[in-house]
Amino acid sequence: MTSTIFGVSKNAIVAIGLLYILIICENAQGAEYVVGGKIGWDLDPSVFHWPEGKSFKAGDILIFNYSNPLFKVEQVNKTQFDNCYSDFNPIKTYDSGHDKVAIGKGTTYFICATPDYCGYGMRIVINAA
Repeated sequence: MTSTIFGVSKNAIVAIGLLYILIICENAQGAEYVVGGKIGWDLDPSVFHWPEGKSFKAGDILIFNYSNPLFKVEQVNKTQFDNCYSDFNPIKTYDSGHDKVAIGKGTTYFICATPDYCGYGMRIVINAA
């Protein structure tokens, strides 16, 4: 005979609890986004507009894919973003060619490490809730 709580079997309660935990863990991980979509992190004007219409949340992962070693990714402050220049003092530099970056709540700025490339659109602003 199966034990029950309020007419529901203990096994069903355990199963529902485990399902709930799995759902919470899935949501905590965040979504993954490939920056630039199929183009990737590349010298293309559409990269600048790539974040438009997307709803980012803290914990989401940005994936920067690139093969050109000049296309390093720098996380910078707003002034550096506006000037397309990190003054050799970025918040963080990524250069693996397949960088995974977890974003925090608020606004985060990324530029290409090559100043001319940033000016041609290799920079993005991410606003995360």
